[in-house]
Amino acid sequence: MLCFSISPLLKESMDFASPLLELVKALWGLASKPLGHICNLKDNADTLRNATRDLKATSGDVKARVEREEGGGGARRTNLVENWLDKVQEFEGGVDQVLQEAGVRNQIKCLSRCLPRNCWSSYKLGKKVDQLLNEARELQHKKEEFGDFTSLLPPPPALAVPMDELVGLDISFNEVWKWLMDDKQIRMIGLFGTGGVGKTTLMKRINNELLRANLGFKVIWVVVSKQVNEDKIRDAIRKGLNITDEIWEGRSQDERVHHLLEVLTQKKFVLLIDDIWARLDLSKIGVPRHNRSKVVFTTRLKHVCDHMRADKTLKLQYLTSEEALKLFEKNVNKSLIDCHQEIQDLAKDIVEECKGLPLALITVGRAMASKEDPGEWRNALTKLRNKPHKLPDMVGEVFHILEFSYDRLDATQQACFLYCCLFPEDYSIMTQELIELWIGEGLLGDTDDVYLRRDEGASVLGDLKRACLLESCDGDEHVKMHDVIRDMATWIARNRQQRKNKLLVIEKEEDMSTERISKWEEVEKVSLWGKRIQNVKAPPRCSQLKTLIVRETYVRVVAKGFFNSMMDHLTVLDLSCNVKIVSFPEGICNLTSLQYLNLSCTRISGLPKEIKNLIRLRWLLLDHVRGTFLIPIGAIAILPLYVLSMEGSNLKKEEEVVEELESMQDLIDLSICVHKSSSALKVFQSFRGCIKRVSIIECDDLTCIPISPSLKESDNFSHLEKLYLQDCPMLVMIEITQGIGRAPNTSCFPSLIEVRVENCGLLDLSWLVHAPNLRRLTVFNCHTMEKIIGDGIAREELAAFGPFSCLKSLEIISLPELRSICDHTLFFPQGVHFRIRGCPGLRKLPLDPNSATGSFSIFGDKDWWAEFEWDPAAWVTFQKGFGGMDLSVGEEMTLGEAARKMKDESIGFALIRFLPHNEAAGEGVSE
Repeated sequence: MLCFSISPLLKESMDFASPLLELVKALWGLASKPLGHICNLKDNADTLRNATRDLKATSGDVKARVEREEGGGGARRTNLVENWLDKVQEFEGGVDQVLQEAGVRNQIKCLSRCLPRNCWSSYKLGKKVDQLLNEARELQHKKEEFGDFTSLLPPPPALAVPMDELVGLDISFNEVWKWLMDDKQIRMIGLFGTGGVGKTTLMKRINNELLRANLGFKVIWVVVSKQVNEDKIRDAIRKGLNITDEIWEGRSQDERVHHLLEVLTQKKFVLLIDDIWARLDLSKIGVPRHNRSKVVFTTRLKHVCDHMRADKTLKLQYLTSEEALKLFEKNVNKSLIDCHQEIQDLAKDIVEECKGLPLALITVGRAMASKEDPGEWRNALTKLRNKPHKLPDMVGEVFHILEFSYDRLDATQQACFLYCCLFPEDYSIMTQELIELWIGEGLLGDTDDVYLRRDEGASVLGDLKRACLLESCDGDEHVKMHDVIRDMATWIARNRQQRKNKLLVIEKEEDMSTERISKWEEVEKVSLWGKRIQNVKAPPRCSQLKTLIVRETYVRVVAKGFFNSMMDHLTVLDLSCNVKIVSFPEGICNLTSLQYLNLSCTRISGLPKEIKNLIRLRWLLLDHVRGTFLIPIGAIAILPLYVLSMEGSNLKKEEEVVEELESMQDLIDLSICVHKSSSALKVFQSFRGCIKRVSIIECDDLTCIPISPSLKESDNFSHLEKLYLQDCPMLVMIEITQGIGRAPNTSCFPSLIEVRVENCGLLDLSWLVHAPNLRRLTVFNCHTMEKIIGDGIAREELAAFGPFSCLKSLEIISLPELRSICDHTLFFPQGVHFRIRGCPGLRKLPLDPNSATGSFSIFGDKDWWAEFEWDPAAWVTFQKGFGGMDLSVGEEMTLGEAARKMKDESIGFALIRFLPHNEAAGEGVSE
């Protein structure tokens, strides 16, 4: 192995040479770049020529694409692209001269023939070539950074939508316009209502007014209709944005969604969507929800507004009589004032038949245009009342449009809806009665649990109201069917007039003539209504009849043999509210298929023993039968009844009947009125699970009703809804015992919603803490009652029970000893109404004035108000009353001011509504 060593002298020489080498390298580095500009000029010029050629090609491609996209008129090149093209053009103009100079320059060499003679000019030329080469590369690189080559132009103003002059929609329009002008809070607005009520017309006005106002909104109109097609919706939106076919067709669905989201996010827009039938996920369509956007949609289904999470909703109402007549006259196309007086009168009757539905008014009005003879108008009115489908365009332009709403229902909802045709025009239908008829007909399924069926019926009823096919009236306890909708439903129920006799509604005595009643052979459902009907003749043949309703007539006697031809199929028989019927109609006991029998509000004196022949009877309703009423012992014991209702009826042999009821195994729903103490106690002991409504009246010796709640919920009063205690002067207590070590049971009366106590000896109603869902409480003429909730309930228990948290009304009248509703503060829901009269000792309410302001209203007499203790600065709406009980128009003021008015003026009573803080003093009404 060889080993080398470096001598010290050599090492010293190398150490000296290193700095010299570094200096040479540095000097060469300084000189190499200028020398490179000179020596490499030819090669660099060739490279620049090639780079310029490539850049020209790229620039040509960009120009072609931009011009293609701009050709549709809806886009323009972006500023970035336009700037780039300008720079390329400027570059091309400068590079040509440089390349030309580099090509003709003579290369004169010096310094070993490597350098040209004019080194300085060659250096400057070479440096310029190098700079241009770098610029060409940079421009080429910049092109790769482009996203979109063009941007959408602001679309031209949208076209106004053609529309007739608006009638009767000014209030609705003003409300929606106010919401549209809200900058931040309101973004989604839902308009709902019956088909033909004017939703689309209102939307057209909104569209046109937005365009006319020029508020900077981009207005886009989209029609959805029943069969939702998201691609068509996107296409309508992109056309509204003037996105060209070329741009659109080259993109996938996801790219289209992204593109719409990107474009609309940058815009202030109003999207008008007409005729939605189900929830639309706007984000999946490509519509953002941001501060500058507004979406207004129409639907026939109220729940769609909820599913769309609308910030505001508005139901479009029917037109008033004056508005309806104006719209009708416009479509008749002439002033009715110039017409014959008989035509004017007939026109008003025709308008009244349309019940304010714009679609019907327009259709009928156009049909009557150019009609000059009063006979033509009389004929039209007759058809509209009896055969509306015979009027021109009534089926094609009205029924078929309304039929869309019907088609959206499921089979059960459709059957329940069509059933409402059995009620007369403009009839206020009790929701409870309607649901029970649905159950009796078997429309809601086969389950034996009537409570589950009632819940299902309530759900169906809600669906029909939300579909605007039924409407609430008198609160939520009644519904109505609009006359035109009823005509459409009757047309459908009769198989579009293919089976005219399938369903009959009779309101005139002449319709019971022998000739007309002979048409009952194919009929399935018949209803007879009204005081004009005083006799019912026996139909010769009626073998298909399943339902017969005879209500509110003046019929005294049902003809002998009337039911003979109905025995095979009749399932539902409703003879209620016939106040002239005094004896049980013969033949009913032979209807062996009967499942539902209603004899409420008649004067029949009792049931025959033969009623036990109705071996399929499930529902027997005998409410408010006038006079005393006899049920023979053993007559109903073997019947398979689910529901027996005798509310408000005075039973003969009451104790025996109550005793017999205990043996009825199928009975799950009982309503009863008792007058004996033993019966009252048995009701609360033996019928816990099935009692629904109970009235205890004139039990003179009843002193206490003991109740021991069960740990098993079904053994408690889980279905008790109403409790009336009347004229029981010795009744001082309803005692609920919990048992040793048992926690308080708040579900003892979970379904109790209405309680009335009148002329009883009760000291308090503390047991009501076990009724958490109580809505109405009336206490009248109880002279010993000192408190509603007594001292035995601690504050902690009240907090746990939450009594009165669902209360809607509290009436306390003629309670001279009453000092307090409750000594502790209670929580009452917003809007609860107090009616207080004849309670001189009650000066306070169990409410915190600070937290409860605005949560209640009070009706009271002048003397009571004079002693009422409350914050005088609280803002109220004050309505004064006089001897005639008419209330004046409400005035807003402080409670102190209202008190002074009552003191200074002759006022018998006053209704005062306490306003929330944000409603007071003109701060705006909260919603």
